[in-house]
Order: sequence, then C-alpha cells, then structure tokens
Amino acid sequence: RRWALGELRPGSLSASGLMTDNGSGSGLAAVAFDIDGVFKYGREWSPDGYSALQRLAAANIPHVFVTNGGGGLTEKSYASGFAAKVTGAASNASDPAPLMSDENMILSYSPWKRALGAELANRRVLLVGDPYDKVTQVAESYGLRRAVHYQDYARRHSTLNPFRQAKEDGGSHTAVDNKTTGAMGSAQRSQQPPAADADDTDPFAAVLVMCDPFEWFEALQCIVDILCSPTPAISEYDPSVPPVPVHFSNPDVLWKAQHPYPRFGQGAFKIALKALYHTRLRSLRVPEETHDEMVASSFRQWGKPTEATFRFLEERLRAFASAPAAGGARAERFYMVGDNPASDIEGVRRANIFHKAKGNDTAWKGVLVKTGVYKDGDETNGATTVVAGVAEAVDWILACEREHAK
Repeated sequence: RRWALGELRPGSLSASGLMTDNGSGSGLAAVAFDIDGVFKYGREWSPDGYSALQRLAAANIPHVFVTNGGGGLTEKSYASGFAAKVTGAASNASDPAPLMSDENMILSYSPWKRALGAELANRRVLLVGDPYDKVTQVAESYGLRRAVHYQDYARRHSTLNPFRQAKEDGGSHTAVDNKTTGAMGSAQRSQQPPAADADDTDPFAAVLVMCDPFEWFEALQCIVDILCSPTPAISEYDPSVPPVPVHFSNPDVLWKAQHPYPRFGQGAFKIALKALYHTRLRSLRVPEETHDEMVASSFRQWGKPTEATFRFLEERLRAFASAPAAGGARAERFYMVGDNPASDIEGVRRANIFHKAKGNDTAWKGVLVKTGVYKDGDETNGATTVVAGVAEAVDWILACEREHAK
C-alpha cells in the first residue's frame, strides 16, 4: 500500500500496517531523513527528493524527517512548506504523493512538547529564538503559558542592553540616557511595549533556546543574567540556588546555508554563551573549580546526535508499525540519511552503542550524502555508505532491503 499526503491520523498509526514485516517475522525497516543538505542545498531544492520518497512508499517502508532546524515554525507549518518545495522541485510529481506532514516531521525542538511542556506549562521561562511571532506561537502550541521572549524581557528592562536604544535611534551606544521606547524594527512586532509580565520576584524556571536569535548580544546578556540569578532584575548573583536549566534544541556548530561554505549555527551560540558565562563567574569571584560543574548541571542539549532526540525519533518510527507478532518484539532496521558526519552519523554511532548495551535487536545504518556539509575526503565518522544524493541513498536502502528479504 502507498501513502497519500495527510492520509495517516493520530490513533490510526499502529493499525496502519505500513511498517514492513515481509510476513515472516523478518523485522521492520524505516528511514529517517535529514533535510538541509539532503533535500535542500542552501536555497536550492533537490529535483530527486519527491521520486525518492515515492519509491520508499511503494516498497512499504515508512519514513520521517528529522532536522536540527525548524526556524521557529510549528511542525504543521514547516511540513506544509517542505511538501510544497519538494513537490515543486520535482520534474514529474505525480500521485500518490509521499507522506510529508506534521505527523512525520521532527524539528529540533519537537521533543520539548512532551518532555518539557507539562513541567513548564505554568512556570516562567525565557524563550530565545526568532522570528518573534513564530517562536512564540510554537511555545503557545506546546502549552508554555508563561514563556517570555528575550526581546520582550530586554524591552521591559531598558538598561539591560545598552546598545538597544542606540540602534533604534541611530546614535552612539554611549547615548544611554535616551528615553525613546519602541520595538527593534521587526515587522512582526507591535510598536507598543507588551503587557506587564509576572513580577520580577518570580524566578525563571528555564531558558529555552528554540532556534537562532537574531540579536546574539541581547540574547547572550539575558541568559547569562538568568544563569547568575533566576531573578536577575533583583539580584546580580544568587549562590543559594543552582543555575537555571538552559535547553538547546540544536548542537550544530556549522550548517549548510546559501553561502558556498558552512555557516555558524546554534552550536556556535552555545560556545559563545559558555565562554561568557565562565567570564562572568570569574568577574563575580565564583571559585574557578566550580565553573565546569555549574555549566554541566545547567546546559541541556537536544537535537541530533543526542540520545534524547534519537530515542524520540525511534518512538516516532515505531508509531508507524503494525503491532508486533506474537512471541516478542521484531528486529528493527533503521536508516539515517544525512549530510553531516558530526550529527547525523554520530547519532547513528551512539544509537548502535546504546542498543548493543541494552541487548536490543535494533541496528542503525548511516547513509551519508555529498550534497551538504560532507565533502569528498572528509572523515565519514563510520558511515555505512557514502552516496551522491538522496536518490542514490534510497536506491541503496531498497537494495539492502531486497537483500535482507532473500
């Protein structure tokens, strides 16, 4: 059976019968695709993506998309745009359309809805990322009722960023006595100050770095202040409480954008934050020997290749499977198609170590494509195979499955 766009619905996945079992207990196979560098190269989209997904669907092998990006979009919005781009780039798009919906779209922050939503629903959290309207919409959809965007927080505390007013006025950053107020020129934002947030005596419970902030300086200053004190408007440093957890959705230091060479990503922002936090602790005369422990207890990483994201990814893949045959669980053959040895293939490597230690009959294979970060001659990090692009990746997977079925 082939998939149609939007065909699956929550609650029906386990009975859909889409996960291949070959009728003989041979196990299930499923594929996870990265997006940037696989289906998309900067601003260009692969003409082969659509037909590659169709071939997988024809073979009854389900797939999901897992990206360390997201751009502050909801899963539904991201999937809709992705489907339009993949379909538009195809030279011969035809029915049945492969599944490209929010049900098989995993963004860097998608695990947060389940993992953090209930815990932080009524807690004050700092939301970092842009565009403003989009990331706040995601936070709302995840049930985070008291999320405060970092730009809103900076506007409410006008002296937090001495460069903000200078930027708005077009003057020198030394003009800190300028009283003009307003937004930062973003078309998405109101020119009026937002409604008053919770009292500054209410501590922040977490910082969520959802995606890359447009204003690095302001975001870094806000986070370091909160790391030093969960009530930063009241105290400069509070040693009586542990540092607030800071959740990063994406560890990638580099990513493939429109520029001919990779660009800095959220991982670079994390490196900068860590360095500045260490520097700030030194200025506060916090004992140097405690710094690493404070960072380790606070910084929480998500996204590929972390265990948290790969366990979430595996659960999503299994959600497409029919119920296991009587007598126990089936073997699982998972494929990861990606362009980044340090995230996609490293996630495969760690997942195989995890399942081997657990004694699970689950194995991942890493399929590295040459259309993104990886280039000929680079270290593959143990990828099972290296292929030209997404079409060749699917061909290789189908060949593996035909061999397995013999």
